[in-house]
Amino acid sequence: MRARWLAASCLVAVTAAAKPRDVAPPAATFDDPCLDAACMHHALDHFTAALAAQRKGTATRALRISYFGDSLVGDDLISHALRDKLGALVGPGGPGFVFAAPPHPYCQHRAVTRWLGGSWQIHSVSTTVPADHLLGLGGSAESEGDGVIRLAPKAPVALVDLHYLAQPRGGTLAVMADGATVGTVETRGDAKRGAFAQVALPDGVKKIELRASGRVRLFGAALEAARGAVVDNLGIVNATAKQLAHHILPEHLRNQLAHRASDLVIVMLGTNEAEWLAAKGAGMAEHEQVFGELLATIRAANPDGSCLVVSPLDQLDWRAEGLPPRTSVPAMVEAQHRAAVANGCAFWNVYEWMGGKGASKTWHARGWLIKDYQHPTPQGDERLAEALYAGLVK
Repeated sequence: MRARWLAASCLVAVTAAAKPRDVAPPAATFDDPCLDAACMHHALDHFTAALAAQRKGTATRALRISYFGDSLVGDDLISHALRDKLGALVGPGGPGFVFAAPPHPYCQHRAVTRWLGGSWQIHSVSTTVPADHLLGLGGSAESEGDGVIRLAPKAPVALVDLHYLAQPRGGTLAVMADGATVGTVETRGDAKRGAFAQVALPDGVKKIELRASGRVRLFGAALEAARGAVVDNLGIVNATAKQLAHHILPEHLRNQLAHRASDLVIVMLGTNEAEWLAAKGAGMAEHEQVFGELLATIRAANPDGSCLVVSPLDQLDWRAEGLPPRTSVPAMVEAQHRAAVANGCAFWNVYEWMGGKGASKTWHARGWLIKDYQHPTPQGDERLAEALYAGLVK
């Protein structure tokens, strides 16, 4: 069913693209909670300072945003639009983190071309989960022989930061830049654990090739310039908060996020849960608890970084007569808001921003949602990204 709606969105895009540009949406407004009793520090302060350093030219590395989500993020339309807007402001910083393989067939990354050759076993929080629950930031690719991954970034990059699994009898991963070997990583370790290796790239590199020999599990690679802005697309189709909190060992996810050291982590989940959660009861209470556990892991990984929760959009129940608004959505918005504030994260109430109860019907009529009343069209994604950018860049 999800695949049919995603395919339908491509058809809607043709119609939407033919319409005149809509008036710019209002900027996102955030609940930016205090982080101390005296209210001297707020949830978004670190990101604001990191962005200011980029604009002043005093930053020592790229500005990093890591964007978790479900299918609304998995196609990389919202995150890529945000990537482009920030890149125009402070310079493009490269694709950021790229999964070794798409963790779902419909996941995309629009800042890099990715090709896999050889034999790779692909795991993901929303599809096949490995028994050890070591999935990096949500997905992995493992080769038992000679696997190849080619990456062609669409903006200049200066380094590749590999996220992989160190393990007994681990193999070798060679890093090549435009056909020349620039680094070799031995993935053998005494025990299974997340590990990292950074390799500098020559100026003007066009293609990066990762060649696995023997048993290698690769979570992904961060491709960055020395400065500028990057937005990691960590959206996975069909993902839920429960999957991210429970299908990856919390200490492993914390280790991965701590190494990434993002200036801002955005979490936008709930599209799938809204289809089956009741507005009241044990299911909604569990959602709030699990969502809080996920945010606690994110905050523990990088206590000085910023965190932002983006609420679910309004949805109509396309399976029910009369297409009533889903009553689960406003309850989820409240639950996620409480979890965000409790864990020191800012919160954007997109549900209210887009118009509240039943707004998805208006959005569909304007060409901003496809006919499942859940997934934005490219025009809708652009509105979300434009509002988010305007809220973050004051």
